[in-house]
Amino acid sequence: MFRHRHFAATLGIAFGLFTGTLATADVRLPHLFSDHMVLQRDMPVPVWGWASPGEKITVTLNQHTVRTDSDADGAWRVTLPALQAGGPHTLVVRGNNTITINDVLVGEVWLCSGQSNMEMGVGAAMNAKEEIAAAKFPRIRLFELPLTSAGEPAPDVNANWRVCSPDTIAAGNWGGFSAIGYYFGRELHRELDVPIGLIDSCWGGTRIGSWTPPCGFAAVPAVAHYADEVRQKDTEYKQQELPRKLEELEAWIGATRTALAA
Repeated sequence: MFRHRHFAATLGIAFGLFTGTLATADVRLPHLFSDHMVLQRDMPVPVWGWASPGEKITVTLNQHTVRTDSDADGAWRVTLPALQAGGPHTLVVRGNNTITINDVLVGEVWLCSGQSNMEMGVGAAMNAKEEIAAAKFPRIRLFELPLTSAGEPAPDVNANWRVCSPDTIAAGNWGGFSAIGYYFGRELHRELDVPIGLIDSCWGGTRIGSWTPPCGFAAVPAVAHYADEVRQKDTEYKQQELPRKLEELEAWIGATRTALAA
């Protein structure tokens, strides 16, 4: 199963690089920057993305403007001043094109991560019907990551921020958005009276090792041997499986070019 997923991830990365090359003239942002997003209050605000190499980028948020140039690979990053809780604001990114992110709030942002206990949605929890009907909190925002395997860290995910409502809280992987995450965020919202952003990144049944990079194992003597095992498996894959997968990918590219020409 992992090998198939790894190949799919490799194929996706290669296709993403290919399509990205065709569209490098446009400024792009990760999906994390989308309408209805929440930024962490009282902390500097990082904003990043991609563009053509050397493209001039201007980022404006709440009367604050920062400028930069993208690097040789087209990547860029700026940091805006910290903001107090509130909003809505508008985030505007300009380069060869303009991207406008609307309804941006500033408040508390929390990562909800773990296994099935965190993944279980509101629809699978106690009094689900009543809880879903009462989930009318427009200043709570939800961001749920899809369940996707990959052999390397991904620069982006296919997800968007949603305003908390009976419809959005009921939508998700397993009975809707994380019940623990939602109840926690709702309690904070009521107590602090600030916008709340909840990022749901969990996968039931996964081992902790799946979430730990080799350097994490290496830092703890009792489990340091796992770091060596991960590196060995990675080396074996690169030497044995990856060349064959690349041949399949090259064959697919050739067949695609032929089909396109026809």
